[in-house]
Amino acid sequence: MPAAAIFSIVLAVITVLVLAAYLISIARILGHISAKLREVNNGLHTVTERTEPVGSIVEGINNDLAGVDGALRAVLARK
Repeated sequence: MPAAAIFSIVLAVITVLVLAAYLISIARILGHISAKLREVNNGLHTVTERTEPVGSIVEGINNDLAGVDGALRAVLARK
C-alpha cells in the first residue's frame, strides 16, 4: 500500500474522530440547555398557578371601585 493511501486513511480517521468529538460536545451543551429550559418551564407553571387567584381579586376591586366612582359622580353632580 502506498504511503499516500495510508496517509489519506489516517487523515480521514482523524477527521472523523474530531467531528465526532465536536458533535458530542454540542450534544452535551444542548442537553444542558434542555435541562435549563425544563427548569424555566416548571418555574413558569408555578408562577401561573400562583397568579390564577389574582383575577377574582381584581374583579372584586374593580366592582368596589365602580361603586366608589358612582358615589363620587353623585357627589359632584350635587354641586
